Amino acid sequence: MQSINKIKDELSFLSEKQPDPFFIEGYIVGLGLTPQTVLPSVWIPKLFGDDTPDDEMHLRSLMDFYHVYMDRVMEGNLTLPIECSLSKLDLQVALRNDMPLPNYCMGMLLSLSFIEQNSLSPAQCSQLEKLRQVLSGMKSYLNAQNTFGRNCDFREQTLLAHNDLVLCIKETAYEMRFSEQCIQEAEETSSLPGFNRDQIESHLNDILNKDSQATLRLIDELITVIERELITVNFIEQFREEIENLHEAQPYFILKTRKAQIHFNLDEFDIAQCVLEELLELAPSDYYKNRYQLYNCYIKQKKWSSVSELIDKFNSCSLPDRATQLLCEYAQNGNSQKAQELKSAIKQKFPDFITLTEADSQRETNQISDALTEYLGKGGAKAWRSVEGSLFWLKV
Repeated sequence: MQSINKIKDELSFLSEKQPDPFFIEGYIVGLGLTPQTVLPSVWIPKLFGDDTPDDEMHLRSLMDFYHVYMDRVMEGNLTLPIECSLSKLDLQVALRNDMPLPNYCMGMLLSLSFIEQNSLSPAQCSQLEKLRQVLSGMKSYLNAQNTFGRNCDFREQTLLAHNDLVLCIKETAYEMRFSEQCIQEAEETSSLPGFNRDQIESHLNDILNKDSQATLRLIDELITVIERELITVNFIEQFREEIENLHEAQPYFILKTRKAQIHFNLDEFDIAQCVLEELLELAPSDYYKNRYQLYNCYIKQKKWSSVSELIDKFNSCSLPDRATQLLCEYAQNGNSQKAQELKSAIKQKFPDFITLTEADSQRETNQISDALTEYLGKGGAKAWRSVEGSLFWLKV
């Protein structure tokens, strides 16, 4: 709870609604009960208001918290915060509107409003209504009286409902997301006539190829769906040793790699660096050559020791590795003997590397190797341009 309190304090400073930490927790648990994933671009403004600060680190912390609770919903191991306890002696105090339990219940009720009633089965509607009734009864002492009865034993009924609240949440999650009917409907939807997979994939590729904030938002939301439905925190822990080889994980790695590349192309090198370091931790064999982009992130930020450590870690003789080693040496030591030797070696082994000194338009008309194409795509030319005099020195 300390971390979510920190998130709340930082985000609430400029946000419109300034939600209570328990309200946030209940809201996010409620998101896990929705039959379809609610995208961050929808649920974050509804939680914090339109003036939520657009800070990458704050939002990353919030999304980490979100994914932890999505895992708990998936695994069925939810518990109420200890502060949301209830006893007959403190019933009236605990149900004040500024207390943890009412805030938790009001947060969940808000996120449950994303569920479209007309798309639910009768069983789903019944279970959802049951949960909403209990949550509404816990919003205040007066609500508890109205919901659980005005007679002398309404306190007992309130306590019983509170004791069963977690079970009610779990039953709702099952009915909304995991019942046989839900699975059957999902399979039927994917087999509907007119579902043109090639056309959809082509359209998606056209969108993902654009370096823009709109593309980043789309990628972030796709990643959110994958992290909720498959690549959860628990999944990563369970399959950490083999995750980079799992077929199911490849779309996730591709999207994260593209996310880092767009941030790099938009000169947001610190954000790109964080994503790439995370990718290399998950996939240390680096099948997607994310280290090439990370080299150039470090170079743009003049983190020369980080570049050297990463080069030494992989100890590869590929063109991007050798080009990075050469640039790193020149940037720190100028026209040293080692720099001259590295330059001579790379020109001999990769003759087309010298085209790096040409203008982009001129280079496009020449036949260049796949290795150089990959290096350029990972920001190689941008890295060299950032070191004064390097391209002229490379040419002579």
